Amino acid sequence: MPTARLIKRYANRKLYDTEASRYVKLDEIAKMLEAGEEIRIIDNQTKEDLTRVTVAQILVEQERRRRHDKKDGAIREFIRDKGEQISRKITAPVTSLRSSVEESVNRLIRTGEERAVETKNQFQAWVDQNTLALEELQGRMDERLREAFSRLDVLGSIRSQVDTLEARVAALEAQWEKRRPD
Repeated sequence: MPTARLIKRYANRKLYDTEASRYVKLDEIAKMLEAGEEIRIIDNQTKEDLTRVTVAQILVEQERRRRHDKKDGAIREFIRDKGEQISRKITAPVTSLRSSVEESVNRLIRTGEERAVETKNQFQAWVDQNTLALEELQGRMDERLREAFSRLDVLGSIRSQVDTLEARVAALEAQWEKRRPD
């Protein structure tokens, strides 16, 4: 039969593990018990067995921790709930403002697009109107140029006839010069 692990309790309430040769805490003893180790705790001076008293102390401490953890959990839950409420109170107006701004921006974009289409249509009408006026002006210019060129053709024709006449006069003068008695 294996012997129980010996833990000595000193007058200053410190617990000493004789097997590990070191001081231990109640938590460590609780872990040893949970691991299935057999433990015997004695008072170092009186050699009185304090195992049951120490195990009871461990159980009381664990129960106190569980209650404390439950209270902490309740407090954490309360804080979390309040945090969520505060977060909603802060984010709701921000979300509402964001939606309102998005709606206003979309309205401005639509208005701008409508104005752009209207301006484009007005500009196109102006271009069409001026295109007709430019085409009419171009037609008048073309007609005037044709008239001017036709006059130039008349002048060119007259010039050509004058050149021909000058050539004939020069030829006649040359013949006259040959026939003239000196």
